[in-house]
Amino acid sequence: MSSPPSIPIPDGPAGLLLSRDLIFTSKITGTARALGHQVMIAGNVALATAMLEQWQPRVVFVDLSAGDLVTPAAILAYRSLVPATPFVAFGSHVETDLLAAAAAAGCDPVLPRSRFSAELPALIGRYLGP
Repeated sequence: MSSPPSIPIPDGPAGLLLSRDLIFTSKITGTARALGHQVMIAGNVALATAMLEQWQPRVVFVDLSAGDLVTPAAILAYRSLVPATPFVAFGSHVETDLLAAAAAAGCDPVLPRSRFSAELPALIGRYLGP
């Protein structure tokens, strides 16, 4: 017996952040809130999966420092739940293998953390609207 297809809940957040970094999550959610958008945080695989299935956000921000939450296999699994949703990844500029693996898993763009921070308001505007 298969489960019924998930139906997006209209009151869900426009964006989802996959991260465990409390300071950085505050920066992202605060910037989004200041621009009139809601970005929710998922800090574990089960919560990320449930939020994606339930809300089908317009964008997923991926903090590549979040370990098992954001492995290439996990990203591929998340993307299969919301195939039309863009995944924007960011991580340390010295972890080039991690950045390349995120791109190979379908994240686009994949940015160094410093560039992501500098472009955060523009990225929110681009993916979530003005």
